[in-house]
Amino acid sequence: MNSRERLFCALNHKEPDRIPLDLGAGCSCKFTGYFYVKLLDYFGIQEDLVYNHIPYQLVSASDKVLDLLKCDVRSATLHPIPQSESPYAKKWEDEDSYYLTNSWGAQYRMPKQNGLYYDLVGGVLQDAEDEEDDEKFVWPVPDKFPLADRKQLEDYHAVGLATTLSEQFGNGFLQQGPLMWGFENWFAMLLTEPERCTAFMDKLLEKKIEYYANIFETYNGVIDVCSEADDFGEQRGLFVSPKIVRDMILPYHKKLNEFIKSNGVPFMTLHTCGSVEAALPDIIEAGFDCLNPVQISAANMSPEHLKKTYGKDITFWGGGINTQSTLPNGTPEQVREETKRNMDIFGQDGGFVFSTVHNVQDDVPIENFIAMWETFQDNCKY
Repeated sequence: MNSRERLFCALNHKEPDRIPLDLGAGCSCKFTGYFYVKLLDYFGIQEDLVYNHIPYQLVSASDKVLDLLKCDVRSATLHPIPQSESPYAKKWEDEDSYYLTNSWGAQYRMPKQNGLYYDLVGGVLQDAEDEEDDEKFVWPVPDKFPLADRKQLEDYHAVGLATTLSEQFGNGFLQQGPLMWGFENWFAMLLTEPERCTAFMDKLLEKKIEYYANIFETYNGVIDVCSEADDFGEQRGLFVSPKIVRDMILPYHKKLNEFIKSNGVPFMTLHTCGSVEAALPDIIEAGFDCLNPVQISAANMSPEHLKKTYGKDITFWGGGINTQSTLPNGTPEQVREETKRNMDIFGQDGGFVFSTVHNVQDDVPIENFIAMWETFQDNCKY
């Protein structure tokens, strides 16, 4: 099998020749800049770092590195053609910190001393009191993309690699709100002023559909997997009740998934962190084919339970190893043991793409990453 055939087989819940591997391409399967330097040093490669997400300090892994890792998936490199200037987007610094505000008016800060990524520190609507204030928000205009970018994905398909689009327009229908109103305000609004929230989500759906329509003008027919990001969970459970997720949030995702799949993308991934087991049946019903990053350390998210209960209905894209504790803090032997155990559980009957639980952070020792990767290579064949 080539990589694309391998991935499709796994996503159709059949056992391919080996478990597909994604390190560096899919949503929240990437490397931070400081760790990527460790990886480049390990392989003896010199290349410039290309950052694809400034707040999280994530980089785009080169094809050379992904080839050395024997990864099956490649990500589209987007070169947006801006359709308008944002009144919010800007960068600045003071004596202690770097700052940026994105086109959604979300403000981030990274300390200059020992700063590893940007923290959210403010939102454009955090002081909004009513719908009249909300309507003052200037919506970003979805970018277009040059037709020349299409060749990159055509070339990937030509050599048998699978392709994914891991960039989104803003955040998800639940999680874009906190970035603008603040977490406390947005979650209170969902209960006390739901009409303000649905008015915003109606517009967000409209804009997301416009964004994907622009994507398909360039990439139609060469994208195998799309992803949307919408964090529903924290370590112990959902941010909001399962009813709110089911009745207020997922109907928007379902409409968006239907639009994307009607344009020829066969598989949709939902990136949602934390303990989301309570919402998984509804996530599946909304048309998601894959769950990422599969936070196995969260409540009710053990590999055994997830695979036994939902393994026939959704693919686990992630869950290969715990990035909160084992990968950064364990010994290489502990890394090997956990990697092998999770592969044995998730890999049965397909429905598994090996990746770490979320992006590989700066504190991961290169010895532990290589122990994980070598264990995968030694045990990935069916």
